[in-house]
Amino acid sequence: MIDHLGFSLTQLRYFVVSAEVGNISEAAEKLSASQSTVSSAVMRLERQLGVQLLLRHHARGVTLTPSGRHLLREARALLGQARSLKARGDALAGDTAGPLDVGFLSSLAPFLLPPVHRMARERYAALQLNVLEASAGHLLTFLQDGRCEVAVTYDFLAGDARFRPLVALPMHALLSDDDPMSAAGSLGLDELAARPLVTLDDPAVLRHCEAMFADRGVRMPRVITTTSLETMRGLVAAGSGFGLIYQRAAHASTLDGGTVCAVEIADEVPSASLGVAMMPDLTMSSRGRAFLQVLRSVVSLGCAVKSIA
Repeated sequence: MIDHLGFSLTQLRYFVVSAEVGNISEAAEKLSASQSTVSSAVMRLERQLGVQLLLRHHARGVTLTPSGRHLLREARALLGQARSLKARGDALAGDTAGPLDVGFLSSLAPFLLPPVHRMARERYAALQLNVLEASAGHLLTFLQDGRCEVAVTYDFLAGDARFRPLVALPMHALLSDDDPMSAAGSLGLDELAARPLVTLDDPAVLRHCEAMFADRGVRMPRVITTTSLETMRGLVAAGSGFGLIYQRAAHASTLDGGTVCAVEIADEVPSASLGVAMMPDLTMSSRGRAFLQVLRSVVSLGCAVKSIA
């Protein structure tokens, strides 16, 4: 249910100034408004509140009624809160200090978040990053609900959000290092599809993979899903299947001591753009712009595109 107050902050201001000055004409001059505008605004406020606020005295200005005297304190307090809210909004819009809620695709966070945190501390010590790691679908919900201002993701997972690309990344196949196929210079999707695809349990990612295989006339392989990027790498290293990756780790070892390697894909598979998504009608804050500069620097320094070879 939406509450309709019926009166505005401008009306309250006109009432407060009129009461303080004790004269509608002088109040209008102080407010840079016409006398009729101020008088009408105060009378509308009285009707909307259901009480008389001022006594009008011919040629002697105005004085407060008992009700007006009580409400004057409340009106001053409300206007003070409004000014504080405006000042706080101005500070949030123009300052790099303070909190910034950022979403990270869960498969990107391990690669990007550590260097982003490090560089953000160096450049913007007062910037506080509040990070939400999630799947693609949840990230879009976080953006729509205002739980995060920007989300770090891929273009094909951005949905209806506005997307700012930072770098294009080619897709590679991830195989166990002792897999005979890992020695090949490149592999086609039809060769890979003979074994299971190990991938993250994210509906948007699965749809992307299905479309990629379908576009090239290759039957979608059997799928093994996991919620963890490192578990995915471990399963690949154990020979359970192959993975498809855009981000490549700085090392080939998995947590359980296995080893993986990346192989180029022979088919003309489109690259993916890594960047940030945000709501189309949202203006990025200064903190958001500072974060974007940091992320852009991390990507340009190669932190996001390291080889596992």
